[in-house]
Amino acid sequence: MNYTSMQMQDTLRRLEATLPETTPEQRRLLDDLNAQIEENGRYYVVESLTVEQMREHGYDVTEKDGGLIDKIAEKVEVDADMLWSAVEIWAKTYNVKQIENF
Repeated sequence: MNYTSMQMQDTLRRLEATLPETTPEQRRLLDDLNAQIEENGRYYVVESLTVEQMREHGYDVTEKDGGLIDKIAEKVEVDADMLWSAVEIWAKTYNVKQIENF
């Protein structure tokens, strides 16, 4: 997924968090928008991430988290300058715990 799409999804999640209660219509619209961003943002090559790389950047993951790391990797832009900010967005999305005092 390209970086702009990731930022849009992050903003959408933050917007969603400000809504006290969503109506069924709002939920449908939010879900549709998220799906459109996801679909239209898919054109970059998938970057591979490893448990070791995630741990080096302060994420509390083990080999058991391989599927989750793959899920994050498929959404991450390959440009090294954007990689870890994108991982941060998706790690929050999937509730990956960060190591404290890293």
